[in-house]
Amino acid sequence: MTRPRSFATLPAAYGLALLAGVLSLWVTGAWSSGFSGADEPAHFLNSWFVAAYVKGALGQNPLAFATEFYLHYPKISIGHWPPAYYALVAPVFWVAPSTPQTAMAVNLFVAALPAVGVAALLLRLHGSAAAVAGAALWALTPLALEGQAFFMLDQPLAACAVFAALAWAAFAERQTWVRILLFAGLSALAILIKGNGWLLVLLPAFHIALTGRWALLRSLKLWVGAGLGLVPVLPWYLATAGIAADGFNYAPGPAYAALSLSRNFAALTANLGLLGLLLALVGAAGAWARRAEDSARWNVAAVCIALILATLALQAIVPVDLDPRYMAPALPAVIVLAVAGGIECARLAVRHRRWAAAPLLLLALPGAAHLAAREPKANLRMNEAAALAARGGAGQAWLIDGGSGAEGAFVAAMAVKDPGLTGYTVRADKLLADSDFMGNRYSLRFTDPAQAAAELRRLGLSGVVVAERPGVEEFAHRPLLAAALAGSGSGYRLVAELRHKGREGVTRVYRAVQPMTADTGAIRALSLPDKAKLSSR
Repeated sequence: MTRPRSFATLPAAYGLALLAGVLSLWVTGAWSSGFSGADEPAHFLNSWFVAAYVKGALGQNPLAFATEFYLHYPKISIGHWPPAYYALVAPVFWVAPSTPQTAMAVNLFVAALPAVGVAALLLRLHGSAAAVAGAALWALTPLALEGQAFFMLDQPLAACAVFAALAWAAFAERQTWVRILLFAGLSALAILIKGNGWLLVLLPAFHIALTGRWALLRSLKLWVGAGLGLVPVLPWYLATAGIAADGFNYAPGPAYAALSLSRNFAALTANLGLLGLLLALVGAAGAWARRAEDSARWNVAAVCIALILATLALQAIVPVDLDPRYMAPALPAVIVLAVAGGIECARLAVRHRRWAAAPLLLLALPGAAHLAAREPKANLRMNEAAALAARGGAGQAWLIDGGSGAEGAFVAAMAVKDPGLTGYTVRADKLLADSDFMGNRYSLRFTDPAQAAAELRRLGLSGVVVAERPGVEEFAHRPLLAAALAGSGSGYRLVAELRHKGREGVTRVYRAVQPMTADTGAIRALSLPDKAKLSSR
């Protein structure tokens, strides 16, 4: 049976998702608050760095240029994360201001894209009305709303995943070179956006097992597509595997897998409630029951199930971390099956079909509750702090303390004000303590505030910025730094107190009493000891 379709459906779905994104930006205040998440400033600065390299240093050794950049502004992290999304965002900074607002504008449009994939899948299952309803439902889930408030990689990854699922479903129906190359290209792009993209390698295996289309394994097109998809991917991951593994927070094994499955099911439940998961099961079961008479419907439902299983499986195997946003690639597929389940229930209760939309409306309750309880995003006022620091002229070195989010926001703000790389920023957790990439094995380097103050002067730091945020974990070097700055002989005085907006907290700016000359050798050795002598060439 041919399902009703409309060319206006996909644009309407995207428009609804954009409206939900604007709503999220308004409720959270994310448009004007700047960066406060731990990873946001790194993604911003990585994108800006790529723009700066292509615009002003193309032809130079990119590794040497990146090393030199990091020695001045230690927040870029290409290697820990792949480069594809940064390369796609970089051109925006050639024509738009290098500000958090520009990044959030990009995020608004990218984070709405999975809604198009949801609508496209439902369009094949149940027509335009279901497609638009599913897209709106997805856009109003807590995970999608939070995705609009933070500049992250999970949003473009989710978009790639759902479009790759569509491409694979099309290839499973009819094996053409265009379809397999589209799937391979989208999969490679997803993997080069974020390591979680490897889940798409698992998707065909789950789909073939569910549908019994084992003949696909004999397709030359499948294996050629797989090989071509791996060509750009493998060199990058072979070169950076050790760097990426530094971010693993758990040990692999059955215990981690069980914990991962438990947490990730809880994350999906938090977005749709138990009713949503039950409806998704109903939708999957209904398509399975009629797979013989409607193989096209089962093909689409099976690719949704495969995407969910692939996401859960990868997270259970790779012990990187446990975070609800890692379910972003699976959530669109769960939405599609839940909407299908709601329609299935309506068909079972023919007499009450007019109430068919009621269960779907209930699925929007978690998102509504999330928005109602959502506090505004913290505005740490790091752009203002960076503006105060920049008044001292070029060639200065500044210390920043306040957790990874605050440190990254200040480093990023300073970097875009200094494209010539004349100044330096130093992170307090690197100067006053020792730890690994994830902040583990933490130990203080100093115990006496006078020693800490002397270290600030030895490095020739022109100033110090400290962000204090109630409720954010405070490391042991924070009171040490506070005591050092408060001492009468510290050599620094408080020049500004910037009260945070949206949340409690304050960012304090201290400036050296006497003009300071940065000890660039010591600062570079501190930022990257093994490569401090490298420079761009």
